[in-house]
Amino acid sequence: MPSRTLSADPRAERVRSLLRTAAFDLAHERPVDEITVGDLVARAGVSRQVFYRHFTDRDDAVATAVIAAFAAAVADIDGDARARITGLFAFAAEHRAVYRNVVPSAVTQRVVMAFREELLPACEEIAAQGMAVVAPIADVAPEAVSRFLVGGFQEVLRSWMEDPSPVDPTSDLRARVGAALDTVDALLRLPAHPNSTR
Repeated sequence: MPSRTLSADPRAERVRSLLRTAAFDLAHERPVDEITVGDLVARAGVSRQVFYRHFTDRDDAVATAVIAAFAAAVADIDGDARARITGLFAFAAEHRAVYRNVVPSAVTQRVVMAFREELLPACEEIAAQGMAVVAPIADVAPEAVSRFLVGGFQEVLRSWMEDPSPVDPTSDLRARVGAALDTVDALLRLPAHPNSTR
């Protein structure tokens, strides 16, 4: 369910920010299904009535908080597609606990779609670069190649999330993403990137 209509009042935005911060912090600490509206309002220091002016329910608050944090973290990522993808995964590595606590909940779909939407422009860029190789061998549109790449990168994240205890989660994810990017570069015959492991 979507968030309530946003107010232009700076006080309302301050309250929304407090609630988003509370939701994001609590999502680091325990599964979403164990978080209550009471927990959120206690952490934010607001009343239930105020909470319901901004969010429809707990899931709306948590999803909005995770998506807002995600958008803020990737907003400043400049550079090519590879830099954007590695930046997206760096955020995921930093907030592994949130992802693990979100996945078994009703919030999952909204968070996965936000991650997909952030991946898509970088994958579109890679697909456009690789069409010189793909077009002569397959009758597929660049959009199909982009969707294929997005799905592959989402699978990298999913498999990493399901790994019960990597020795160093951040380095492990960085290595997996680097290997996936190097594989894509090689398959599409794109020039090796300076940060490539190949």
